[in-house]
Amino acid sequence: MEEREVIFWKEEIKVISTRYEICSNDWRWLIGVLILSYTFLICGASIGLEISGRQVLQGLGVAALDHPLMDLRGVAAWCDAWEKGNNPAVVETTITIAGESKGYPNFLMNYSPVVFMFGKLGLSTNSVFIWGIALFLIYAIALWALCGPCTSQQAFLWALLICSPASVLLVERGNLDMLIFALLVSALMLRKNAVFESGIILTASLLKFYPILALVAPWLKQRGKGHLIVYMAALIFTLFLVMIRSRLATISGSLEGQSHSAFGYSVMADLLSHSGVLTKGQGFHLVITGSRIIAFLGILASLLLGFRAWGTIDRSLLSERASHAFFLGVPLLLVLFVQGVQMDYKWVFFLLMVPASMELARSQLSVEALSAKMWFYTISAYSYWTFFSDEGSLRNALLKQLLMWVAVFLSAFLAGRVWYRRGILT
Repeated sequence: MEEREVIFWKEEIKVISTRYEICSNDWRWLIGVLILSYTFLICGASIGLEISGRQVLQGLGVAALDHPLMDLRGVAAWCDAWEKGNNPAVVETTITIAGESKGYPNFLMNYSPVVFMFGKLGLSTNSVFIWGIALFLIYAIALWALCGPCTSQQAFLWALLICSPASVLLVERGNLDMLIFALLVSALMLRKNAVFESGIILTASLLKFYPILALVAPWLKQRGKGHLIVYMAALIFTLFLVMIRSRLATISGSLEGQSHSAFGYSVMADLLSHSGVLTKGQGFHLVITGSRIIAFLGILASLLLGFRAWGTIDRSLLSERASHAFFLGVPLLLVLFVQGVQMDYKWVFFLLMVPASMELARSQLSVEALSAKMWFYTISAYSYWTFFSDEGSLRNALLKQLLMWVAVFLSAFLAGRVWYRRGILT
């Protein structure tokens, strides 16, 4: 046997033994226990314990509404209206709750028309609870797959983030971002095949447009024909947008003016406006424009700052899986922040960046380790802010937004570091 083959097999045996050691000490059960605990609260609120379930969740910092799964109920109302021949993007619909005579006003449809497919698959006002449980199970499986085998310390950190108020808000609202998250994790698992990964990302993008930004990950990974497949997925998505261009204005403006349980470059200005500190007018629009410019330039500067040689790096530190997962999540969050107001549950896409951040936190290069740790502390503080602080206070709400600005700039810096590492290691 040649010396090169001997070295190869020694490395393979080393990798296998390392994986066995990790798997034999897999602490993901801790994550499962905590997730099931929250499931009990949310499901209990769904089947008739609305008042107590809501109060418990609010006590834990979750911005729970009077009834759970309201986002999913809204989609179900759109599907019901479509089945009756009405267009929920034009005609207002009502969310009905079993046992209540009055209905709740629903948003005009601000999703892609592809969601009507769920109506064909059985989503209706009467099946919301079953669909909520199904979405949660899909989301939980995706979280389990993303975490991978964990040490006790890693499992604790994962559980801390997964069970945070910002993350649980996604489940409480029954938002379809649970499905989007699961699709992106599936894309991560199938990253070796450009057709499968790009197809999954395209599918997610037809439901909610922003996942198309995750194509950055396969584009960075692929070469030659792989790039062509990514470009084809982007072209199909562009043609889809052209087909539904008349609906784009309604979809993009659905959250304008939202300030609580939300983040984005414009939220600080909205908070000041709602509190009366800043009145609507030319001054308000100047603050909005200035905030957007600062956000864009800050992200760009942070990215370029990270994409430079800071010193000798440990080439074996960052795994290919963690790097790929990072670029499935970071483009979404950076662009969504600059785009405008986003509800707090979109924070969940930060979880795709956690594996790389955990690995970079062990870097011998101090700038990488310190930035990764600060990133983790910042997103943790943001996600738990409503547990410790009253968001009704203007000062506290502004401080919460400041945390998100720091998290976004740190994310851009780490994106530069991860991108730089990929470049010198390929």
